[in-house]
Amino acid sequence: MKTQPISFRPSRDLDTRLDAMRERTGISKSRLVEVLTDESERCRRYPGIAFRGSDYQRRPWVIGTPFDVWEVVQAWQDLDEDPDRTRERCDLSAHQLRLALAYYREFADEVDDALKLARRPLVELEAAYPFVEVLRVADE
Repeated sequence: MKTQPISFRPSRDLDTRLDAMRERTGISKSRLVEVLTDESERCRRYPGIAFRGSDYQRRPWVIGTPFDVWEVVQAWQDLDEDPDRTRERCDLSAHQLRLALAYYREFADEVDDALKLARRPLVELEAAYPFVEVLRVADE
């Protein structure tokens, strides 16, 4: 649900950069301002979280690690929600794990969507990506 419109008058330099971004992405300027503001607010709200990826698939990740937030949450869930095992296996600090889980609590729907994609059955992935070679590893 949208709220009431607000008045926003960017500097010329920012307006020029927004126009260039609009041309590159095809996203309207007002939508760009909304997306950029949302990312910025989340980064300030959760220091240690940043965003990466293409303009169309931005995703939160934990700074100082190779992991997106959803990957940390997936490991935590797969390790029976055991924080010590998760930190050890992923080489995370206690702060990094707490940060990812706090972000997950607030934005669970967004992270759960990424988890759902990651947890697709192998047969579904092979059908979606028939050109990918699958490496199968025997269970221990």
